[in-house]
Amino acid sequence: MAEIPSSKSKAIPEQLLQIAKEQEGGAERVLGQIEVVESSFQEIQALIRECQELLRDLVPPSPEKDALVEKMEAISVHVENGVYNVSGVFDLFQYQDIIRQKLEKVGHRLIDVSHFVLANLQPAATEEAHMAPAGRDILAREAQVADKAKEAADAVVAEFFAKLRPPKPPA
Repeated sequence: MAEIPSSKSKAIPEQLLQIAKEQEGGAERVLGQIEVVESSFQEIQALIRECQELLRDLVPPSPEKDALVEKMEAISVHVENGVYNVSGVFDLFQYQDIIRQKLEKVGHRLIDVSHFVLANLQPAATEEAHMAPAGRDILAREAQVADKAKEAADAVVAEFFAKLRPPKPPA
């Protein structure tokens, strides 16, 4: 059985960004098709108007003519509904694009936070992340006291958010 690459191998922020990019590509293709549909509806509307004018001018009054004009008016109503619904789809895609942009923003923020936390809690970790593990440091490691690690992590996170906030104007 072929092994499927695990999404767990990628960090969550990278997964969010990948999902956002996939959404954008799919949305662009769908929007292209919707524009074609909208254009077709508009062409049908124009053709119906032309046919109605021809019927009124060329054919003498008759019940058949009136029935045909009625059917064309019904077709026109359906086409107008189609155009209206297509414009609603455009609105939905604009909303979807806003959600995609939010996903990208969250992904970028998570990446910024993770880099900041790594750089401040474990400055050597960013350098060691690109090095192959040697395994020699296992015996030299010291256990951390949980409370001290939590305090250090809280301080780093607080410092990060303090840097994000704009400075307060002087009173």
